[in-house]
Amino acid sequence: MGIDVSADTFSSQIRSKDDATSQLIATWTVTKPNGGTDGLLLLALDDAITSAIAATRGYMDLKRISAGEPLPVFDRPIEVIFQGAVTE
Repeated sequence: MGIDVSADTFSSQIRSKDDATSQLIATWTVTKPNGGTDGLLLLALDDAITSAIAATRGYMDLKRISAGEPLPVFDRPIEVIFQGAVTE
């Protein structure tokens, strides 16, 4: 994010269409690995979640709550494409 987000709360979902009411595909776990003071966020999907995804693409949002107020992060959801298995 490039700013201190230590006091902010984040959530993120992948949906089937560029629409907040479309079918939910997956929900990211959003963490701040360094406490958020450096603005770094880590979004992760558990293997149990990814193995159940049948879709080939979806649309990801990122929601931010700061001081109790929702703040925009992206102008619109970001298209994501699911390809093969991810390994470390």
